[in-house]
Amino acid sequence: MTERTAALRIIARRSAAALSALALVVLGPPGAALAQPLQDNAYTIDLFQGPILAPLRVTGIAGAYAGYAEGIAGMVANAAAPALREPFSMTWLEWDVAASISLPIELVENNDFDNSGDIDLDYSNFVYTTLGGQLQAGDFGVGVSAELQRYSLTDEAGAETTVVTGKYHFLGGVRLLGDTLVLGAGARAVTLNLQAEQTNLTMAGISPELGVLVRPDWASYRLGATFRFPVNGGRLLGEGVVMDGQVRRAGGLILPNEVVLPWELEVGLAVQVGPRPLNPAWIDPHVQEQELRDAVARRQAAREERRERELAAIDDPEERARRERVFAMERARERVADERELAVGPAVLEAERRARYGNWPREHLLITAELLVTGPVSNGVSLERFLAQRQPGSEHGPSAVGTSGAHVSFSPRFGIETEPIPGRLHTRFGSYYEPNRFGRLGSGRVGRQHFTFGADVRVLSTTLWGLLHDTAFKLQASMDLAPRYDSVSAGIGVWH
Repeated sequence: MTERTAALRIIARRSAAALSALALVVLGPPGAALAQPLQDNAYTIDLFQGPILAPLRVTGIAGAYAGYAEGIAGMVANAAAPALREPFSMTWLEWDVAASISLPIELVENNDFDNSGDIDLDYSNFVYTTLGGQLQAGDFGVGVSAELQRYSLTDEAGAETTVVTGKYHFLGGVRLLGDTLVLGAGARAVTLNLQAEQTNLTMAGISPELGVLVRPDWASYRLGATFRFPVNGGRLLGEGVVMDGQVRRAGGLILPNEVVLPWELEVGLAVQVGPRPLNPAWIDPHVQEQELRDAVARRQAAREERRERELAAIDDPEERARRERVFAMERARERVADERELAVGPAVLEAERRARYGNWPREHLLITAELLVTGPVSNGVSLERFLAQRQPGSEHGPSAVGTSGAHVSFSPRFGIETEPIPGRLHTRFGSYYEPNRFGRLGSGRVGRQHFTFGADVRVLSTTLWGLLHDTAFKLQASMDLAPRYDSVSAGIGVWH
């Protein structure tokens, strides 16, 4: 071995030692990936939700809905949704309600719902419920949407802990420049209820949200965006809180100082190809009916002007009187006909609007894409890690303060929707990236890719004994698949 070679090896060993020391400083000592357990109340529950839990149509296209934003389902993706008129909107004043209960079917017994890298315990078994309603009057719209998710956790001793989280949207919007610009604003609220033995705790918070949608008439694209301010619910309050020294506990769990739903920015695009229009101009029934009244009035004025000219050309008084009597009878007949036309006019015009919608071709390919940006949470712990405190091994699991929400998260999403059997079958496909919210303590330090599927099948039509226009119903299903996670949900809705 030459002196030069020996010197190079000494330098290499010293460099490796220096890099190892640096790694220990930056990354922590070996075993630091196993975070320490919660010791006190100086932490925050980060209510960030990685897997999409949303109405079935939104889930089917991987949540890429902010740029489309139609219907009650649109309120979870864009605050401007309540004022957006859908193509089948026929009347000036319209209302709609929707409700669903999803019981996700797990194809694999154990899942990693929060993508922490650990297989979850039974708190991955949950019930997801949505309820919403909207009212539209001309250019304005208001809506309310609620999403409830119930977790149930049973420890080895048989003690059960139940957590119900609720997310609510209270929104109003207006259409401007025809249908080109839709603006919306309102509030996003969150509740969290914790029930355990001799424990019943609740938190609630509310903050603003803003939304915008650009959809030029008859264009084949839409652009949408919404921003939701963070919701700080404060600490859990209620019955069952006990002090263990300086630490607040309830139901055997160390309670957080606060619960936070982080801020969100959702920006999306929708493009549709095929003969079916994406942005047909909405026909305002009041404007259309006023045009009918104006047309009748112009016709009446033209008839009177013709009569006046004819009478002015008659010199014989007796002949003029005879013509005036004839005109009086004509006016009576015309008045009856005009009144009949004005009386049935609104129904005839509505039938024309329905025929206009019904005659549009069904073939289309809707492509949606969006980016969801979620803000950080200081001293964050995921809800799943909070619930896992009493589970075996939690004293060594990744539940330390700061393991959730330490940085801004980005979730790109993409979806495709089409109707392969026109009038009978509607299908969806999508994919989205679930960011790793756990930083270095997450699974592989990266997020995971989800693939979603959805379908609607038209099953029957009815008028409910004449109470409604002919209404078609559909069966719905959606599926979300990812590494260590799967969910299948089903429901029923109205086919359009």
